[in-house]
Amino acid sequence: MRVTVSIVLGILCLSLLLSADTLGFVEQKFSDLHFERGQWSRTEHSPCYTYTATMDGAIVDVLRIGMGNFVPFKATKGLRVMVCGSVAAFDEGFETGLPSAGGMAQRRSPPH
Repeated sequence: MRVTVSIVLGILCLSLLLSADTLGFVEQKFSDLHFERGQWSRTEHSPCYTYTATMDGAIVDVLRIGMGNFVPFKATKGLRVMVCGSVAAFDEGFETGLPSAGGMAQRRSPPH
């Protein structure tokens, strides 16, 4: 009997978690951000800034606090990042790439 009650309660809790609404954004604490030039617009909402992707494939590289790698976040047109201090709130829908030690420097280096 106890096992059955535990299973039913577990299923109930799991179903409540799966059906919960999301907040619509993901927060990242960072020490450095790099927005790809010409692919983002910026508006000020003192003391915060909102960056909006102006084209599909716009990338922002994030260096998270305590980490040594830039993580690229790729946006579709219209996705936003709100930056307040050292916290960035990303709209849902960003794709993340693999972390890289060089980050933006690797992407911007001219072909040899």
